[in-house]
Amino acid sequence: MPSLLLSMTIPIRLLGIFFLFVASAVVCRANLGETEAQCIARYGPESGIKTDLGYRQVGDKSAMFTVTTPTGSLSVTVIFLHGLSCHEAFANTDISQGLTQDQMKGILESQKAGLKWDEQRKQYRTYGGTTYGTIYWRRSDGAVAKFYVSGKASSRSQTGQVELSTKLYATAQSTYDKENGD
Repeated sequence: MPSLLLSMTIPIRLLGIFFLFVASAVVCRANLGETEAQCIARYGPESGIKTDLGYRQVGDKSAMFTVTTPTGSLSVTVIFLHGLSCHEAFANTDISQGLTQDQMKGILESQKAGLKWDEQRKQYRTYGGTTYGTIYWRRSDGAVAKFYVSGKASSRSQTGQVELSTKLYATAQSTYDKENGD
């Protein structure tokens, strides 16, 4: 009888780990194009609501959400344009800890929407022994993602944050940035 119990314990643990992974992936889904009500249903109550995003900033409104996952808490900032999510930024709520590249790729994977993400290019610079970079992704419908990463130059382990934007947002914000010389 003890060997039967032991043999059942291992699959139950694996099943528990699987459900933990699925639960964190569902919570972390970035859902470009969702309404504000859908974002509230997914992430919980809003905070830090702004209706004046500033000069030449695309969007009508922004809101912040704090999402607790089994692996920690995330800060999600959503910008809405005409009532729909057009830009979402994900970061660790503990500002001393960035998201791992695996976490960023998990967020990117959850936002496939049946389409394909392709890595476009990487830009890195090293200053004072720390490497900073941006990894650009594009989805087949024109949506874009940016991984902002940093870490020790000698380490392959870099952490950061990820931003996802619809094609409309990315194009409009790029136009404004060029007009301002950014």
